[in-house]
Amino acid sequence: MIDAENIDTYCLSIKQLSSCTQIKETLIIELVENEVLNPQYDVPERWLFHPQDLSRLTRAGRLMQVFELSPVALALVFDLLDELQSLRRG
Repeated sequence: MIDAENIDTYCLSIKQLSSCTQIKETLIIELVENEVLNPQYDVPERWLFHPQDLSRLTRAGRLMQVFELSPVALALVFDLLDELQSLRRG
């Protein structure tokens, strides 16, 4: 389990996230601004992303490409998907 003491060990910087997904840092910043991604810390230079953000960002990239979604529209899509997942859990 990731806790405050070892968060840096398991989390990715914005550069690492960008490198893994081939998504530009500027777009990642837009996705954070639109709350699609929620990194640790408030300062972009210190942002750390959880491992599950890697799959979320990959999914975001595919949705943006296939449906030509803006970051704002993508945020709405993820809000609806998150709500659907929450309802399914009960």
